[in-house]
Amino acid sequence: MNRENFVLSRPLPLSSLDALVSHAHRKQSISGVARFGHARAGDLSFCDREPGAEYNAVAPGSLTLCPENLVELLSQRFAGITCIAVPDPRSVFIDLGHRLLSESAVAVSDAVARPFGIHSSATIGVNTQIHPETRIDQAVRVGAHCTIHRGTWLKAGSTIGDHVTIGAAGMTAYRGLDNRVRKFPHFASVIIAEGAEIGSGCVLVRGILTSTRIGAGCIIGNLCNIGHGAEIGECVWMSVGSLIGGHTCIEDGATLGMAVAVRDNVKIGARAQVGMGSVVVKSVRPQSSVLGNPAQPLRAIQAGPSR
Repeated sequence: MNRENFVLSRPLPLSSLDALVSHAHRKQSISGVARFGHARAGDLSFCDREPGAEYNAVAPGSLTLCPENLVELLSQRFAGITCIAVPDPRSVFIDLGHRLLSESAVAVSDAVARPFGIHSSATIGVNTQIHPETRIDQAVRVGAHCTIHRGTWLKAGSTIGDHVTIGAAGMTAYRGLDNRVRKFPHFASVIIAEGAEIGSGCVLVRGILTSTRIGAGCIIGNLCNIGHGAEIGECVWMSVGSLIGGHTCIEDGATLGMAVAVRDNVKIGARAQVGMGSVVVKSVRPQSSVLGNPAQPLRAIQAGPSR
């Protein structure tokens, strides 16, 4: 998974979190936010369950919101981090995130190249709205009536159809210990690689703490919806009306037929084939073919353009 960080425009004293933070930490401040395991010194993240083996290093000097029962475990496992015990770390992080975004206090992901702006060779259609903190590279073509939100990066030669929305916030929500439902703050971006084609009427949701990414040479059909933090590999072909859940990974050269629905947090392997109308609820092996609701393995099929 790509590492991303989000720098604050100015340090934020932990004292601003009021009674949620103990006196021992009130003189400390944070300089950015990040996903747990991706934080640098000064960054704040949260962890509300024991992390798996993939988290083999957490940067010294980073700060982690966690429940009291994880303080000792995290402190011993990751030397040099500061653990801040709060009853519901996810809720605290969400509330703080919305505050930072509302105050325009957090920068666009460091995964998006600077400077922002629209290259002189790019073509922009009529009535398209583009946030000033986006990057549109050379020979990009954006259709009419599109909305390009903050932090989007369209790399060289990519093509965006009409009526496309890129970088809108998703629907992810969390019910806190106080029984209040909170929508996650979406810090991250949408990054579309070189030569990718996005069909008309698509919606590409920006990520929460990891950006949504479309690989080079992809063809995304009309009316597709790509969820937050999804990673689409190179030369993926996705037909009309497909729905991709958040944090799903589709590897290089995979093909999805019309109206395929893929649940969140699954992986479709390289050069796999998913038949029309399938509902994918578990990961699909590379170079295999699946069809149906729920999608089941079948004999190898060949669909989509040669690539």
